[in-house]
Amino acid sequence: MIKTGFVVAALVIVSLVGANVALALDPIPKQPGFSGYVQPGLGYMSIKSNMVAKVLSFDLSDQKINNLNDEPDSQSTMLFSLPFKLAYTFQGGRTQVFLGTEVGDLLSFDTAQQLAVKQDVGSLGVMQAGLLFSGATRVWKDPYVTNQNRDDTDRRNMGAQFTWDKIFGSNLELEYSARKIDIGSEKSGDSILTLTNSDRDRLDRSGVVHQVSAAYQFKFAEKHQVTPEIALSYADLDGEAMANTGVDLKLNYTYFGDPVTLVLNGSVGQADYDKSNPIYGKTRNDDRYGVSATAYYKNPWGWKLFGSEPMQFFVTGAYSVTNSNIDFYNQEALLGMGGVAFRWK
Repeated sequence: MIKTGFVVAALVIVSLVGANVALALDPIPKQPGFSGYVQPGLGYMSIKSNMVAKVLSFDLSDQKINNLNDEPDSQSTMLFSLPFKLAYTFQGGRTQVFLGTEVGDLLSFDTAQQLAVKQDVGSLGVMQAGLLFSGATRVWKDPYVTNQNRDDTDRRNMGAQFTWDKIFGSNLELEYSARKIDIGSEKSGDSILTLTNSDRDRLDRSGVVHQVSAAYQFKFAEKHQVTPEIALSYADLDGEAMANTGVDLKLNYTYFGDPVTLVLNGSVGQADYDKSNPIYGKTRNDDRYGVSATAYYKNPWGWKLFGSEPMQFFVTGAYSVTNSNIDFYNQEALLGMGGVAFRWK
């Protein structure tokens, strides 16, 4: 099924595009005052998901399904994105506070923002601590209802994140985050009369998601940068059939040219679930993959916005997929977008 519409889905886009071409923390400006960026874009997105109802006004899955053994249908939209960051650096250039779009996982469908403080601690590196809070993501109260319309409910996501970059003067970055997931009205499995109360408890999606990652930047000939990253996660959810441990390997390549900058990203990962799913009689396992490419072009006319650096045009394409051993949980996302990027230092 194909639907069209417009939606501001900032994190869905920034997770693959990003307003920063480097994975490490932005350096703290030496001069005090305000800085930041804004990157409006317009494009097309196609999504497959059985679990998430909508992000803001964008429907991500069918309200009515007929079979619990089928993978999701495709939903499509034209969309507008507006990732941003607004920062203030204090006198001395060692402390900065900011509010901005938080880079996340495309298939988590979170519209998260981060309010954080960044501190230069000299030879120890740069440390950042922040609060994460989500926007309006809607999931199905009971995703497993068939042959009638499903009802949606809020999924809230709040937590904290700590990043340690340029550790002891190196290009190593470590990051840890914890996010509390709260489903407003959790009714997973209520429609399946053969399940016991204990079975339904194993499908509960609320809980805490922990993630720790390590990345290292390698720079070559000034214009080339390669950054491998490993991320480990544990979704400590109340439902044992939904709790899982995951690992993702990521690789970023950036070419810093003039007037063109190119950013390539690739990832591969998997998630192993704790207990057998009571609906399907087996334990879920997911394999996930993602690729993206973004090109920035510095405008030759030197156009600026309210004192920004010369604006850049960008185009991007991205694809992400989760293949599960249970077809119902398969997910897929395809994105194409173009826009402009403004940065203030």
